Amino acid sequence: MRMPPSRLGRPPRVTPAQIAEAALEIGLDRATVRNVAELLGMSVPGLYHHVRTREDLLAMAAAHSLQALQLPDHRGQPLETWLTEYSRFVYDALVAQPELIGQILAGTVNTLRQVQHLERFFEVLTEHGRTVTDAYDAYAMLMAAVTGAAASTIGHDAAAEAGHPTLGDLRRAADALGRDEVPLVDELLRRRRREPDPFDAVLVAVEQISRAARPDRRADRSSR
Repeated sequence: MRMPPSRLGRPPRVTPAQIAEAALEIGLDRATVRNVAELLGMSVPGLYHHVRTREDLLAMAAAHSLQALQLPDHRGQPLETWLTEYSRFVYDALVAQPELIGQILAGTVNTLRQVQHLERFFEVLTEHGRTVTDAYDAYAMLMAAVTGAAASTIGHDAAAEAGHPTLGDLRRAADALGRDEVPLVDELLRRRRREPDPFDAVLVAVEQISRAARPDRRADRSSR
């Protein structure tokens, strides 16, 4: 990974992949233009020929990381099983690299890689009797659930790491207001001892998509 020491004159040749890999090697939470340039053995002005800001750097690294991920194999397992595996794969990738969510929100996801994901997703769902348009609707529904679940997990984990777990903060706020002022929240806090798993919402979406793909449901729709 480390490139030859920087020298005066023309900046050393470096590819976007090398820049992305250097950022990933450092860690996206710590990567800056300066320390990536240092790892690559080039000057900061030299790296500015390729990325202008830390945000550009993180977007490049996140896109490179997403391109390297391989979709789960379809081995003839039930559709619900494959959808759960696929959802967990995407969810884990987003939680591990929150910058990917930033790309989704900014609309800068690598389109070529997204098309490859869609093609594989469509292949599996059409094998189970879905049309391409139905498969795309299912994909959009699933990605909305997965992205929301991952963002929720990232937020909860960050709050807990900062010493502000969600339920703990709610308890402190309820106590400050007085339990009589928020009796329903107080009831929740007495009944609920831990946060719900955000991935449960994904499983609901998976079940809905799988149920809609079953032959009896398609037959019902065609007879209407």
